[in-house]
Amino acid sequence: MSTTQMDGYRYFFPAGWALGVWGVLLWILFPWNLVSYPGLHHPEIMTGGFFLCFVCGFLMTAAPKFTSSFGPTKTDQALSFALIGALFLSLLPQKKIYFFIVVTAIFIFLTTYLFRRFVNRKSNPPDAFLLVGFGMATGLIGSLILTFSEVFKLPVELYNLGRIFFLQTYVLCLVLGVGSRLVPALLGWTPMPTDGKKIKSRVPLFATLGVLFVVSFILEVLHFFTISQVVRALLEIFIVVYFWKIHKLPQRRAFQSWWLWGAAWSLVLGQIGTVFLPDYRVHLLHVILVSGLGLLTFMIATRVSLSHGRHNMEWEKNSKGLFLGALLMSLAGFTRLSAGFAPHIYQSHLLYAAYTWILGLLVWGYFFLPKIVRVKPE
Repeated sequence: MSTTQMDGYRYFFPAGWALGVWGVLLWILFPWNLVSYPGLHHPEIMTGGFFLCFVCGFLMTAAPKFTSSFGPTKTDQALSFALIGALFLSLLPQKKIYFFIVVTAIFIFLTTYLFRRFVNRKSNPPDAFLLVGFGMATGLIGSLILTFSEVFKLPVELYNLGRIFFLQTYVLCLVLGVGSRLVPALLGWTPMPTDGKKIKSRVPLFATLGVLFVVSFILEVLHFFTISQVVRALLEIFIVVYFWKIHKLPQRRAFQSWWLWGAAWSLVLGQIGTVFLPDYRVHLLHVILVSGLGLLTFMIATRVSLSHGRHNMEWEKNSKGLFLGALLMSLAGFTRLSAGFAPHIYQSHLLYAAYTWILGLLVWGYFFLPKIVRVKPE
């Protein structure tokens, strides 16, 4: 089977970075009447553009390694470039249906890609990656529902289910699944996944966690809000304490490890906040998605870019660019939260949060995008 030497992260990570900038830049352009109201497009661009591109880049790179199968073929790479181009073009029309069609196609492509590697595996992926399956399923279902909602009038409950699956469920399941294998290793508590060490099967446990996560979002759609938030908070606390061990300070002393640890705390504290401060749920969601999942995404992307590009791993430990970029990303979510607690400065804090996030991405991009594009020879 013909393959290329170009891993998926090398083209999907830059695309995700660009969409992460654009999706937030809309809030800065809006006061100048250069774009329509960003609230109509910002959430979809961030989940179906920013997060999804990083998900594709990571899984297309990691799946062959974890299954001991084959990397991207020339066809896979050609389809990837075509889908990335279509994703950017789909943002031009005002109608969202084009965007949702492309996103659905990306989910189908990625699902097929992962299935082929799993079928041809010589080793099983980590048990935690079962949550990745739940993430892929909810992402595909959510994008399909939202696509059909642009053409047909769907029941409100079904539309809300598709929206929450697309905007929250799939990303959370994917990050928790990937993180349960990688985060404890990057914090210094377990060996890296390549050590080949055998551990007791936890498939039933992760299957149960996945089902409960999905059920918590269904309960929210059915207006059992408090129960859904409590269940989700308990599940996240269990995962980040039992598997990620964030109740301990990182054993591995590196800037990347400390920010990974901080992002994990932002994720779980933001979720706990939705239980006790339900009126501020929208604002707390930005702590979860920005200071939590967003920052986690870039810290894991840092490891992928350095290790697979054969760059100096010392960048994880003492890069001032990594530290500053991560600091700004983390502050962006909490700045957005502050807007909800201070209505009289709401609009200005939205802009501060947007500027902070974009500056964080620009700093990270300045140091790490060149390392993504260029791979050192063996």
